[in-house]
Amino acid sequence: MRLILGVAAWALAAGAASAADITAAQAVEAVRRHVCFSKVWWGDPYVRLGQGAHLDVRRDGHTAYLWSEDMRAVPRVRRWADAYVVVLRSAGPVVTQRSGYNVDLLRGEPGFERERRRVYAAPSQRIQVDLPATCDPKFDADGPVKAEMRAVLASSLTNAVRTWGRRPAGGRVRMTVANFNVDYPETFAVRQDTGEVLRIGLMTGDRTSYTGGAQKQYVVAPVPRGPAAILLRRLVTRYGRAETISMR
Repeated sequence: MRLILGVAAWALAAGAASAADITAAQAVEAVRRHVCFSKVWWGDPYVRLGQGAHLDVRRDGHTAYLWSEDMRAVPRVRRWADAYVVVLRSAGPVVTQRSGYNVDLLRGEPGFERERRRVYAAPSQRIQVDLPATCDPKFDADGPVKAEMRAVLASSLTNAVRTWGRRPAGGRVRMTVANFNVDYPETFAVRQDTGEVLRIGLMTGDRTSYTGGAQKQYVVAPVPRGPAAILLRRLVTRYGRAETISMR
């Protein structure tokens, strides 16, 4: 990671922030990690990997709002904007929302203007950042937070099979579950007996929670057959591990 020297200079000039406040560097790094997640797992074809981009950042306590109009090059769109919300959680900063806009088409639209005001309604700082040149997944080592997330993930898969999935013979089903980082918006699994690709949303209504909020559950949904499912099946096979889900 390389942020230009202006980031450090600005951080010093901003004065001493509360230990609980998110910093501009943390927010930018969270966005860089999210860029790689979207490139690998969502097959994002538009992000300008290996090039420089500008992020306008406004910090508000635990939360940072970011806006960029040169992070992605979308065909036949003259100006494309990305809006991010980054929240500082106990284990680090997490992107809790990303929205994309065709600026020329959507200027004046309420959602577009609302997202833009979240960045520019108060003083913000422009930061130049080098986007990653490559995005091979790098998974953080397991720790207490990730271990708890794995437990909730297994419970959520069990609940999905019980409520809407095909019941397995013998009450047990083998899954290959993809590895993940605690700041991933979602992860994926492949059910071995049916071949289904499953999407597990790791973000919940409680932006501070890693573990499904009060319900201790993640939303699980099947991925429709098609190119996305083919890509995800290949990634889960490469970066996943086999687990047995029991209905008993």
